Amino acid sequence: MRCLQVNKLLLKLKSAPEINQRFDACIQEDSKTTEVITFINPYSYLQLRDKEQIIDGVDAIYTDAISSAKYLSRLLKRPIPRVSFDQSSFAKDFLQRANEEQFAVYFLGAKEHELDKAIGNFKTHYKNINIVGYHDGYFSDDEQMIAQILAAQPDFVVCGMGTPRQDEFAVKLKQRAKGGIKQIYTCGGFLHQSAESLIYYPGWIDKLHLRWLYRVFENSYVIKRLLTSYPRFFYLVRKDFKS
Repeated sequence: MRCLQVNKLLLKLKSAPEINQRFDACIQEDSKTTEVITFINPYSYLQLRDKEQIIDGVDAIYTDAISSAKYLSRLLKRPIPRVSFDQSSFAKDFLQRANEEQFAVYFLGAKEHELDKAIGNFKTHYKNINIVGYHDGYFSDDEQMIAQILAAQPDFVVCGMGTPRQDEFAVKLKQRAKGGIKQIYTCGGFLHQSAESLIYYPGWIDKLHLRWLYRVFENSYVIKRLLTSYPRFFYLVRKDFKS
């Protein structure tokens, strides 16, 4: 069963359409379904590879690490671009479009003081964005949180609580939303990063694809993931693919 689910994960990643096309389609179509869009890197791949319910509940998967994008492109024999929910990638397009069209957005994740700062930054840079609610990522009652989000009637939800917690919650929310929300995006550490500045990575770091190195110095836990999770990913994803 595990191999079957892993292959589903890789298939969803391989078949995912260009993310802006998917975003445009959900806006233009009067769809009665809710989509969950998530992003994986070597660490989160290991966290999700056994999670059958989450894999089945997610509608599209992208990879937000340049290392996994290059490796998976070779493995799957098609270009797999790096796509991340941050200002170096899709989040910039999402926030600009949400600002222009005044979409209703709910933000969920980070610590309370971090989220307050991030929301302040969003409102400063995107004055027309319709933020219908936000809550930190530290809560114990999922059903109460889901009810609170649904009551706010967002078009989109951005959820950053770490893998697999954010993915599990996003799928639960999708099941309860029944099409009332257009899309739910997981965003990892985006809200935490946005507390200080919307431009998290220096330009030259982003251009040279050295975001991983920058995060080593910014977040102490990243070095452990690089030394333990990344080697396991490169070994296991090839094994999973062949199985």
